Amino acid sequence: MGWEDGETGADNDWKMGLDEDLLEHLERRVSRPGEADEGGRAPGFEQTSRELEERYRYTIALSPLVAWTAWPNGDILDIDEPGLARTGLSLGEVRGQGFFAVVHPDDRQNVATMWRRNASLGHDIDNEVRMRMRDGSYRWHRSRAAPLKDSSGKILRWYGTIEDVHDRKLAADSIRWAAEHDSLTGIWARAAFLAGLDTVVHRAAEAGSEVALVLFDLDNFKQVNDQFGHDTGDALLKDVAARLSEAAEVPAMVGRLGGDEFALFLARPDTARLIAAIDQAVAALDAPFRYEAVTYHCRSSVGVALYPADGAESDTLRKNADLALYDAKGGGGGTLRYFRGELRQQMQERLSMLSIARDALDRDLILPYYQPKIDLRTGRIAGFEALLRWNHPGNGVQPPATIAAAFDDPELALALGERMQDRVLADVRAWRERGVNTGRIAINASAMEFRGADFAIKLIARLAAFGVPATSIELEITEGVFFDNSDAHVLRIISALRDAGITIALDDFGTGYASLAHLKQFPVDVLKIDRSFVDAPSACDWTIVRAIIGLGKGLGIRTVAEGVETVERRDALLNDGCDFGQGYLFSAPVAGAAVADLLEADRVR
Repeated sequence: MGWEDGETGADNDWKMGLDEDLLEHLERRVSRPGEADEGGRAPGFEQTSRELEERYRYTIALSPLVAWTAWPNGDILDIDEPGLARTGLSLGEVRGQGFFAVVHPDDRQNVATMWRRNASLGHDIDNEVRMRMRDGSYRWHRSRAAPLKDSSGKILRWYGTIEDVHDRKLAADSIRWAAEHDSLTGIWARAAFLAGLDTVVHRAAEAGSEVALVLFDLDNFKQVNDQFGHDTGDALLKDVAARLSEAAEVPAMVGRLGGDEFALFLARPDTARLIAAIDQAVAALDAPFRYEAVTYHCRSSVGVALYPADGAESDTLRKNADLALYDAKGGGGGTLRYFRGELRQQMQERLSMLSIARDALDRDLILPYYQPKIDLRTGRIAGFEALLRWNHPGNGVQPPATIAAAFDDPELALALGERMQDRVLADVRAWRERGVNTGRIAINASAMEFRGADFAIKLIARLAAFGVPATSIELEITEGVFFDNSDAHVLRIISALRDAGITIALDDFGTGYASLAHLKQFPVDVLKIDRSFVDAPSACDWTIVRAIIGLGKGLGIRTVAEGVETVERRDALLNDGCDFGQGYLFSAPVAGAAVADLLEADRVR
């Protein structure tokens, strides 16, 4: 085969590359009934064949496609010159199975399998393989072919083309890689990871093996970004991805589901080896994280669900792993929890609470009750704490425990907090207009509410809208605000509120995350001693109570003991120097309409 000058050589080479059946077909196309030359050929056949030859010659010369012909079994019969030039092979080397030598070793099995299948079925061929070039490099090519069959369906020849698709293939692979992988860490992205999970679960069902889905949520990751900057946060995410990838021995897959949440699935023959692999992956995050001058211990909440014990389908497995992760985070973080059946019931209860809270907000059923705080030295009412209640249409006033899950929901916690502020400030305005002096009214702010950068601004604006001075209000915050927010964020809000005249009380002190360093760093006016230390205390509990009271005195911070229900507790607190008491010994929480009566009774007592 060739394109040398010279009519005869070109004619012969071209005709050698064409099948006799094809030549016969061409002859039939230019024949007309009753028209033939002396040799039995139709007039114009020679001219037509030369025109077709020229058309074929120029089409192939200008086309990036390399034409080839093969016998029915796939042995190469002929290939155009560009194909030989690319590979560096001669026509003699290519014929038969010789061209197979330039196929990449990793692609040869697929090519052989395809030929066996298509040769028996007579289907068209369309596949992509890597071919070795003259310089030894490999490039992707697309090979397409169709069989020429006789009237009985027997394959006579294969006619095909080879197209260089290397650049297009790499571009498509790059796009696909970007779609399937997380751009920051390089591990699998959410959609690709979940697709892989679905595949491994199906394979495990066929093989009788077991699969673990492990979800990781980095505790306090927001604080890393806020305190050290996003560069450090990004470096931490990359490090976590690298550690999990290194620890997860195949068969396994590591993915980033979004934000600071990572996922890992592992397939093993039995539960024992599965749990060992899980422990190995979790342990990989124990070592401190280091980036430039920052050393940080990365705590993670981990939730695990096992196939087939915790779900027969990947979607069920994912939901149950989510429940286990939620349970781990609810336990304070830094723990690993396996899925348990009761978690599903707990989730149903949580969803029910959220539904009830939404309904209470929509129907305007939220209302404050007020419990007095007593000056233990004088026995007089010094102020009140506003406690959230909601009014069930059939069952009456309900405690906040019935909608407790709503205070952990960002949207509902904010809505409930703002509704309570409106109700309390409306009551304070009404009391002030009547000349009723209630002292400071304490309003609770959840950790979720405190996350908002504009929390202080909005509360101060709300006070102005109701015409209530900031000196009438105390804000009670839980120790969880230090866990959920950066120190700088907390300090900005507390400082803004105190500058406006609002005092700050730290609620449930000694039960959560606040430390002596927080008391030194943040301007707090009041420490509230949790009722768990006051109500029926052990000797150890009372030692803690005394320590908190002493701490308050040393720092100039007033102390309030919650849960005072007996005279003995009141007297013990007074003797140890506690400033205020709050509890059923003095009064249960009452509706706003009863506050004036409590104050009047206290005045005449």
